[in-house]
Amino acid sequence: MSLLYSALKPVVRKLVKKRVHQEKSYEDFVRVSHKVQAKFHFRLPKIKGCEFRDETIAGCHCIVGRKTEAAPKRALVYFVGGGERRWQLPGRRSLKRYIEETGRELWIPLYPLYPDHDIYDEIAMICGLHRRMLEQYAPENIAWLGFSAGADMIMATGRYLVRQGQPMPMPGLMIPVSGCNLTISEASYARMKEIEKRDIMMSAADMKQFPKFYDPEGTLPKYLWGCAAEDDYTGFPKTIMYFGGDEIFAAEAPEYERAFQRCGVKDYTVHVEPGLFHAYPMFPFLKEGKQGENEIIGYLK
Repeated sequence: MSLLYSALKPVVRKLVKKRVHQEKSYEDFVRVSHKVQAKFHFRLPKIKGCEFRDETIAGCHCIVGRKTEAAPKRALVYFVGGGERRWQLPGRRSLKRYIEETGRELWIPLYPLYPDHDIYDEIAMICGLHRRMLEQYAPENIAWLGFSAGADMIMATGRYLVRQGQPMPMPGLMIPVSGCNLTISEASYARMKEIEKRDIMMSAADMKQFPKFYDPEGTLPKYLWGCAAEDDYTGFPKTIMYFGGDEIFAAEAPEYERAFQRCGVKDYTVHVEPGLFHAYPMFPFLKEGKQGENEIIGYLK
């Protein structure tokens, strides 16, 4: 554990867990979500050596970046985190690295957000984006990378395509980092109870609260929001899944291992990094985060 992470860990635990657990009701969830969203102002990044444009997909912004005057033959779709209630965009240094070091065109969809939209709206936007990208790129040259809620979007869209009989090809590579399911097995919940002692952000009890926020009427199908012990991943492409060993979502890692084997996914990795936190490769200012980002960029090269 780096000195910086050691110093920040107790501070983050105190501040983040306190903030997360302030929302006791669906009304709180709606109020706080709208407050956060009202602060967002769209603008394209400005990074030397890179050029950016705005594409519109299903009425939503999609930031597209590449090396100046380049014509990449491969693409990376970066699904941002933020609990599906805000867009947690990568920092400038990470943006530049994902563009320059992978040699890919970078697409960042600002998908519809809760509570005014739901997972159906999000998947419709993502499928529209993928359909447009397939006009420009071969499916094997498209990679999906998602952190936290972005990882949820990757897995949910993949399951949706499976359920629909795969009406269009999957991307060649999926990298979901610290994804979450709304339905979990009793075994996973028991593991979460053990891990929560080390988790600086969340507790196992949050898993009981999340469905009240994201499916308040209880009408969304289980396969969309995920249950690793039951989901169908038949036909998934190469999948590299990341968890921090000290986040409660890592409790689902054994369920994914069994699910991928059950569904015949030929090329997959479920990586749990001991001692690390939720979505750690998103934070490259930490030694641990930079190591994770380096690994991911290596897979994308």
